[in-house]
Amino acid sequence: MIRPTSHAGSFYPRFKEQIIAMINQWIAGEKVAPDSEKALSLLVPHAGYIYSGACAAKGFHYISQQPFDSFVILHPSHQGIHFDYSVAPFEQYETPLGMLNQDEELFDLLTRDNPDIANQIRYHEMEHSMEVQLPFIKYFFPEAQICPVMIGRPYPQVAMELAQRLKSAINGTEKRVGIIVSSDLSHYYPATRAERMDSVFAEQFLTLDPEKLWHSIVSESCEACGIGGILTLLYYVKEIPEAKAKVIHYTHSGKVTGDNTQVVGYLSALVYR
Repeated sequence: MIRPTSHAGSFYPRFKEQIIAMINQWIAGEKVAPDSEKALSLLVPHAGYIYSGACAAKGFHYISQQPFDSFVILHPSHQGIHFDYSVAPFEQYETPLGMLNQDEELFDLLTRDNPDIANQIRYHEMEHSMEVQLPFIKYFFPEAQICPVMIGRPYPQVAMELAQRLKSAINGTEKRVGIIVSSDLSHYYPATRAERMDSVFAEQFLTLDPEKLWHSIVSESCEACGIGGILTLLYYVKEIPEAKAKVIHYTHSGKVTGDNTQVVGYLSALVYR
């Protein structure tokens, strides 16, 4: 079963040459991670490329010299949240740069003993927060496989369960698996307030403390539409004492449009050991 593109021509260009030209422009002169930083996960935004594409490209470029075999993509559902999480069941994923293959081993490990996790197919087909990451993965890691996981209920108890399932699955394979977390930050505030809220998020994210970040979310000190995936990541790395985090790039939509009355925040950040 193939997942066709749903958002090529809207969230990002329809044609391969256009995407490659954009990415090449965005990453020109940008740094890559030193050998001392073994990447575990990348947090990247998922808005239209004209708004957040450069931010995401800088993040993917930063880890591009590391030998990943596969990526789990943790992303929110924008269609409904009446489920905990769902592992995408497709065998291949279409992108303008070519097909990406499903990591069947990871899929089996993540759905073992609970095949009903592989459901919500229509939501998977429609979801942009996963799809916009695929051209970046195909560009920077053309041979890598993927295993997308869509999160419905973005709550700590769901994140803790998924984190344990991820740990078991990733430990059960000999591949080097990275975790891509897809999330935008504050939505539709004046730029000064958005920057303040997003700085709170970044500060909490860098501590790698899921409880502190969740408290900041529920107290409305900051926002992240992909908080379920972010919490999952933080619970996952909680048992990796040497894990650290750093900001790669921050921006917001006002810096592109010139309209600072209502902006959306975007962050690329790395978790590494």
